[in-house]
Amino acid sequence: MLKTASIRTCVVYDPANGKIVHVHKETTIVGGTERTDAEIEARARKFAAKPGRDVGRLAAAFVKDTRARNRHHKIDTATMEFVEVDMRKP
Repeated sequence: MLKTASIRTCVVYDPANGKIVHVHKETTIVGGTERTDAEIEARARKFAAKPGRDVGRLAAAFVKDTRARNRHHKIDTATMEFVEVDMRKP
């Protein structure tokens, strides 16, 4: 069985409201080569980019992944942590 050396989470989000556009998890196994922050962020932005989406105006941050499953989240731009969002509210 492979052992995990590290798991890094890079979030691409709108700095105006914390809305998450993409969450990128990068797992490195023991003995593997860990990517740099810049490489991981570039990959996250690449996956976040879709036709018509300007990822240049979006921010990226490395965060501890504390999301609850099957819930919606945003980034609290003051603490750089996930916060749950109630999608039932208008």
